Amino acid sequence: MSNKIDNLLRPSSFEKFFGQEDITSQLKIHIFSAKNRKTVLSHILFYGPPGLGKTSLANILANEMGSKIVTVTAISLEKVPDLVSILGQLEAGDILFIDEIHRLKIELCELLYSAMEDFKIYVSYKNDENTKLLTLNLAPFTLIGATTNIGSISKPLYDRFALIFKFNYYDEQTLWKIIDQNSKFFNLNIDKKLYPLITERSRFTPRYLNNILLKISDYSLYYNVKKFNEKELLHAFEIMKINEGGLTYEDIEIIKIIGENFSNRPVSLEAVASMLNEDANNIKNVNEPFLVMSNIILRTKRGRMLSQKGLKILEKYS
Repeated sequence: MSNKIDNLLRPSSFEKFFGQEDITSQLKIHIFSAKNRKTVLSHILFYGPPGLGKTSLANILANEMGSKIVTVTAISLEKVPDLVSILGQLEAGDILFIDEIHRLKIELCELLYSAMEDFKIYVSYKNDENTKLLTLNLAPFTLIGATTNIGSISKPLYDRFALIFKFNYYDEQTLWKIIDQNSKFFNLNIDKKLYPLITERSRFTPRYLNNILLKISDYSLYYNVKKFNEKELLHAFEIMKINEGGLTYEDIEIIKIIGENFSNRPVSLEAVASMLNEDANNIKNVNEPFLVMSNIILRTKRGRMLSQKGLKILEKYS
């Protein structure tokens, strides 16, 4: 999905954001308290699989606080001056959102320690004779970090987040609400009784659900479908390669490697990644959470294996 469409679909308020009620109910309290005390929000860490609303909630927090949000990805910050420049331009009450914060280089993490605690940063300055340490005062700000791999965040950085929230997969009823809301954007006319066919393929993730709605919309324009019945919807799934269970091409390849190449004997994630020519962390953070949650792959002490459900899927795609 293009960034433009993704941004248009992104909810701008709590009222338009569905799901993650445990998180939103707490955030509303923290927002109210911060406004009442006339202080900035405490630093916040969001973690969980991709596509569950971490970026959306960060933007909603900025809207609710009446604050400007500056969004960066950790991998875009290569050197200390990159982060110093961003921090130095923040105004009082601004929110700095760092996506995939576990990828932040250690020297940048260390710079954030004092920035988060005291709103100060210490920068070394070299002249011809010696090295001096400069102290730069920062405007009070809120750091929101988002990660799919919380275990890779250094403990000193982790400990500086006062508020830490785990994002979970969505239930079917909440996804139906998202279909109701976003199908209007795509001018889709879908009977509510067909919603389960869509959500079953959504990986219980809003981002994937919106991708499905976009593909269905493209199909409806090409085939001039005014209203979807079950036959037409299933044909759209077939043509647009929207698999049952929400399985992606990469998911199916992982299942085949475990089941065929290793005869469903326990295998390490690194071995699977090597055969896919993929980074093991990408599989661990993107594919595996859904495959485990769906009871397709089992994590054992000796390695990954297919469940009985996984073996049935293997039969279908072999």
